[in-house]
Amino acid sequence: MKDDTAGSAGRIVLSLLGRSWRVSRLKPPTGLRGSSVLFAMWHGVQLPLMYTHRKMGIQLLISRSRDGSLVSSLGRNMGFGAIRGSSSRGGASAAREIVRVLRRGYPVAITPDGPKGPPEVVKKGVSLIPRKAGVPVVPYGVSAFPALHLKSWDRFTIPLPFAKVVVSEGRPIPPERCTQHTLNAAINAEAHRAELVASPAASVVISLIKTVSLILSPLVQLALLFRPKAERRERRGIVPENFSRPVWLHGSSLGEIKGLLPVIEILKAETIPFFITCSTPAAREFLERENLPGAFQPIDTPAAVSRFLNKLKPRALILAETEFWPVLLHETVSKGITAGMVNARLSENSAARYRLIKPLFSRTLQCFRGILSRSQADSTRFLKLGVATEIAGDGKAAVKSEPADPSWIKMIKRGTGGIMVAGSTRSGEEKVLLEMARNAGLTPVIVPRHDSRVAEVVALAEKAGFKPDLWSENPTDSSCLIVDVRGILASLYSIADIAFVGGTLAPVGGHNILEPLAHGVPVIVGPEHFHFADVVKVASRNNICRVFTTAEGGVAAIQELLSLKSETISFNYGGELFTGKLKTLLQKMEILQ
Repeated sequence: MKDDTAGSAGRIVLSLLGRSWRVSRLKPPTGLRGSSVLFAMWHGVQLPLMYTHRKMGIQLLISRSRDGSLVSSLGRNMGFGAIRGSSSRGGASAAREIVRVLRRGYPVAITPDGPKGPPEVVKKGVSLIPRKAGVPVVPYGVSAFPALHLKSWDRFTIPLPFAKVVVSEGRPIPPERCTQHTLNAAINAEAHRAELVASPAASVVISLIKTVSLILSPLVQLALLFRPKAERRERRGIVPENFSRPVWLHGSSLGEIKGLLPVIEILKAETIPFFITCSTPAAREFLERENLPGAFQPIDTPAAVSRFLNKLKPRALILAETEFWPVLLHETVSKGITAGMVNARLSENSAARYRLIKPLFSRTLQCFRGILSRSQADSTRFLKLGVATEIAGDGKAAVKSEPADPSWIKMIKRGTGGIMVAGSTRSGEEKVLLEMARNAGLTPVIVPRHDSRVAEVVALAEKAGFKPDLWSENPTDSSCLIVDVRGILASLYSIADIAFVGGTLAPVGGHNILEPLAHGVPVIVGPEHFHFADVVKVASRNNICRVFTTAEGGVAAIQELLSLKSETISFNYGGELFTGKLKTLLQKMEILQ
């Protein structure tokens, strides 16, 4: 009798409280569910869901404790049924009853971290229920502002009167794809998605960014007039529509796209459609050359992003490194598109910039099903911004490097000290490299990062006493070669005796040193290599990399590495680790079974 009275009083209070709430419901972009479905959410958000999903005939799994009796009474008064039991009392019989109810066609809701925690951790065995019943699981997340959070183990949430309450419903997880890790990641993603939309701070930041993008949009459109027609269409978000819910992959530059190649190989093997976006002309040319479906990334304005997402209708997004475009990513996760990140890196400078928009940056990335960071240093910087990652190494280490075309060696005259391939060089670096090549008896093969600097590099080589040739002119026995074509650097490293990786003497942070190392070629870099600090450290310990600051120091580093080369064993920077972590991430994202 006391429980019934408490349940009736609770219904009155909850109904009055709920009528004052401003409820927003986020639906999944795809994935229709039937009436027989298992709803799953964390224990602490039951109260608002009991109001938003009242009188829907949902059966609740409720513990056999005294508190459970009160919840059961409230549930009956709000139009819910009850299945009594929990992991600690009557768990097996409750699980069997849930399966029977689901098979009869009724919906059931559970809190897989209840009744006593640990919070936000799916208990073992929960994922067996949808498999045995043959029904999908729908993850839910709830957030409210303002709200009370009790000092209980689950931080039980009570939205205050007139609060904004966001209920986020995820895409149904097919029973055959439901695992403990998949369900945990899915509920967390929906919880963070609700928090992102409910957060006043994140809403203010994204509104300001959208306003700025709209103000600058005319200037961006004017700049696009000077780009090729095909690029203009793609930048405006106009892409082919003949894709069946592809996995969307994004990497800004050619190097980042190559870091996605292990993902592409897996998707190809599983015949899963995919679509790739990029930001640079070199990356776009690579996609065309390799016959990979893709386009330029849409400009980061609400109109272009909405057009792109509405046309492509991606089932998931896999982001390379830390390509944070606020409007694009906010709209992606807000729409419930499953997201993940690989090769995630975050320098101190980038971390400082992202702290300025931390409410948006952190809450957006928290919506990802998983983030694979390259190193402990990257992981630590992400964690300081409130984003947890898993260390998996660099995906580029898992890419099989193609050797150079045999005809290329005929183009180059080997110096007494051998051949030095200098890749992705920046302004100010070539002068030092040419001096080093001359003093070490090396034939320099220089690949400027930007094609617009080719004439400048040729002039520098002439001033240094070389007779430079252009790669595009197919020279023979060149004593100094300037590469003015794209897409060959990774293979070109294989003909080198020593490699220099650019952006390390200039204050850029460095480019990928794994490409020459994959060919067993020792590497020299300047002091500005913070993007790849961990790789440089490991390679240096293996005596296949050296850091230098002056031309004299560079010559000494070259001579030391060449004397040690015969002792060097193959270098593997976590390729196998990355592949294993990648497959687990794809399972969490429901891309792989």
